[in-house]
Amino acid sequence: MTGSRELPDDAAADGGAGAAVPVRGVRHAGSAPAGIAGEAAAGVARTAAGLARACHPGPAVAVTTLVTVLVAVAGWGPAGTALTALAVLTGQLSVGWCNDAVDAARDAAAGRTSKPIVAGLVSARTVRVAAFAALAACVPLSLACGLVAGATHLVAVAAAWVYNLWLKGTAASWAPYAAGFGAVPVFVAAGTPRHDLPVSPPAWWAVLAAALLGCAAHLANVLPDIETDVATGVRGWPQRLGPARVRVLLPLPLLAASALLVVAPPGPAGPVRWLALAGVAACAAAGLLLARRVPVAPFAAAIGAAGIDVLLLAATPGVVTGG
Repeated sequence: MTGSRELPDDAAADGGAGAAVPVRGVRHAGSAPAGIAGEAAAGVARTAAGLARACHPGPAVAVTTLVTVLVAVAGWGPAGTALTALAVLTGQLSVGWCNDAVDAARDAAAGRTSKPIVAGLVSARTVRVAAFAALAACVPLSLACGLVAGATHLVAVAAAWVYNLWLKGTAASWAPYAAGFGAVPVFVAAGTPRHDLPVSPPAWWAVLAAALLGCAAHLANVLPDIETDVATGVRGWPQRLGPARVRVLLPLPLLAASALLVVAPPGPAGPVRWLALAGVAACAAAGLLLARRVPVAPFAAAIGAAGIDVLLLAATPGVVTGG
């Protein structure tokens, strides 16, 4: 049939057997743009899927949700809460994309085909551009929450970028997590929509509890990848400890943060706070027991404990204003 497409036009005009061939040829030529468009659409979809995976969606959604809930309960109102969600989300997207772009060569050397750049879904350059674009959007969105609040959030985002670019492979890898999470109560206090009153700093115990949650989040996030990280030369705090020690250590900052939120605020703790502490202990125990069989269990347990602690933070006097 390929040769039949070379029949002269008058053969087709005669209505002979070859008459249908030029018609098929026209349809084939006409389908080329559609085919190209389909390939382009598939490429865009593939890139979008790669970017969605490269942003570390689990931590990004978890952090955005927890901070948004906290400011909502703290009384920022619908507009302030929505603005916070956008600011935190763009910051988290920039951090996640920066992390995957920086680690692209290391991930390829380790054969991490689960990583979208290694899998060929998206290029490292595209992820890098997306990281800077998200960071550029994060700046005005953060400052729109208030000058002090916005600056606080941007410092937290900068700490995360410093982790990606430098501290990830050092013994101080915990510091950006502690700084980033510890900034959350400061952000909430600075952005409280009570402009008729001077802004007071949050209680010290709220900042310390949030920083401890950051350390726990670092341990839980790195735990599944410790052995691969060590093989590729990453020697951060969790990697130096090793997976066995991290599993044992992980519940401690979770419990310490929750204990602070129960006993440090003025006044009697009450049954609700003690019940919350029991819930955190249950989450920590579940993460510890399931860590070997379910690699994501420690991170899920840390997020569950953080969720309980966020509710404690929001419901406890002295978080938004000095106590």
